Amino acid sequence: MSQHHDVLTAAFLQAHGVALSKPLRDWLTRVSFLARAQSSVEKKERYERWALRAVEDAVKAPGGVAAVMWSKQSTVMPPDSPDCTSEWWQDSRRSCAASPSSAVAPHENPTRAALLMETMRRAPAPLQPFVQQGFSLYDREVALGRRRYEQVTFLEMLNIARSLQARANPVPVPLSAPSPTPPPPPPSCDAFSTQTAAITRTTIEAPTAHKRAAPEAAPHEPPHKRVVPVTEPIVSLTDKAFFFQLAGIADADVAAPREFVGISKELERNYTRYEPLVEDIRPLAVLKEAYRHITTRATGLEQTEGKKAAQEYLSKQLKGMRQDLRVQNIVDNFTVMVYEVHARLCLETGDIGEFNQCQAGLKQFYAMDAVDLTRCDVKNFFLYRLVYLTLSGQYDSLSTELIHFTNAQLQGTDRVGSSIPRESVNRALALCAACNNGDTPSLCRLLLSFETEMTFLVRIYLQKLRIMWLKEILTSMKGSLTLRFLMASLGFTPLPHGKKRQLFWLDGAEESAALRFTELFQTLKVELPPEFSFHAEVVRTKHSRSNPQAQYPSLDAATSLKAINDYLVFLSTRKDASRT
Repeated sequence: MSQHHDVLTAAFLQAHGVALSKPLRDWLTRVSFLARAQSSVEKKERYERWALRAVEDAVKAPGGVAAVMWSKQSTVMPPDSPDCTSEWWQDSRRSCAASPSSAVAPHENPTRAALLMETMRRAPAPLQPFVQQGFSLYDREVALGRRRYEQVTFLEMLNIARSLQARANPVPVPLSAPSPTPPPPPPSCDAFSTQTAAITRTTIEAPTAHKRAAPEAAPHEPPHKRVVPVTEPIVSLTDKAFFFQLAGIADADVAAPREFVGISKELERNYTRYEPLVEDIRPLAVLKEAYRHITTRATGLEQTEGKKAAQEYLSKQLKGMRQDLRVQNIVDNFTVMVYEVHARLCLETGDIGEFNQCQAGLKQFYAMDAVDLTRCDVKNFFLYRLVYLTLSGQYDSLSTELIHFTNAQLQGTDRVGSSIPRESVNRALALCAACNNGDTPSLCRLLLSFETEMTFLVRIYLQKLRIMWLKEILTSMKGSLTLRFLMASLGFTPLPHGKKRQLFWLDGAEESAALRFTELFQTLKVELPPEFSFHAEVVRTKHSRSNPQAQYPSLDAATSLKAINDYLVFLSTRKDASRT
């Protein structure tokens, strides 16, 4: 009789090209539970054939599985239902009907070929036969539709090979006769289950050759409390966790990541999404030298290729340095400096995602004793975090930050919160209130009291805020509104400040403000009057009595409000509306 494998799983259906929607997943969960509840193997297999045939019929029907209302699809097999013949069920049984000693044919898969080539290149000569055996085991999982070659890396395949080598060549016991090393066992259909069972067994008991006799228990000691010493298992916890993952056991014990020190001497390295090796990571001394190198080169790039190219190069290199520091668990003032520099650069370039990662890391670093807070910019980055949480709508996190800050100010136990002046926090909260209320004059005056990076942070969300402000203005007013009034209300006009009455532009300069103004109304699909000139409206003063009937460019409030509402409805239909 062929071996039995679960076929009512998401992995099995996806291997046959079925797109799983949420109703189909729920239906699959219910039928798999009912299949396991059958009283005999024959009834279970008959129910599986019936359920798989229902999915096959849906795939072949017009519209596919998406046309079936799986939430109303019955999971109960009718008593008079004939024994259906499912092609997928027969294929799964034929794949397991092969002899246990027969080898699995290699898959003609480019991903597998590249993975095998990379694994064999990195494996030493004694390990290469076990690499082939490990791939044979993984081929069986792919053939059953449980795994894909894209899910595994060459490091994990090397771990499988080392585990197979450890089982084939057990550690010799001292003071015992050496035994000949058996050849690697041939891959079989049951090899994977045998390997998983062996790993599970080694974690709870010692090999037979390593067992010691239990000490004599005291007369008053119950037999079930006798202590039996257990030696170290041959298979590592990392290999055990990986084999458990292949077996589909989600609650396996996963070993902590191994700490290591990099050996790379490269001064430049970009961030990589693959698991870095020791040869790719740079130690702390090299990282300090690399920081001086990339800052010097960025200065040269700014002079030759422009500021934008220099910022892009510096951002990539700083992200790679952050990865090297994080992998090696290096937390000191140099780490804080790298994160702070990258966070400021991200604010200047408008990369809010990378800034969020940097500020989240800085929050953890500031709380560590290895960091000297007197050499860090704790205050400003706490204020940036408050404004960022407000503008991004994360009010729960904002409340948590303010509660922790208040407790630190009252109790004085938190060195981070105690070092931040309360007046600065009050100004940051006033800035948040000005952004929410659309008070652009107060917003500009408050930004002048902060660092330049605070202005960069507000500019990232400025276009979104202006749409909100414009909707509130048009909702509360009727008739025609002059564009000069809208420009002043939305912060497109400059604010004079200082003794020399210098002009502060919320967008940085008049050219940027004019471009943002045009982009705003083009986005909302509101047509500006043909006689409108941004510069003319900026320099225009209030009309005099000699010309009270002068006509100025204006917009109809009702028409503009309808355009804004249509745009917001359009945003609600987009998946990325939360980021807009």
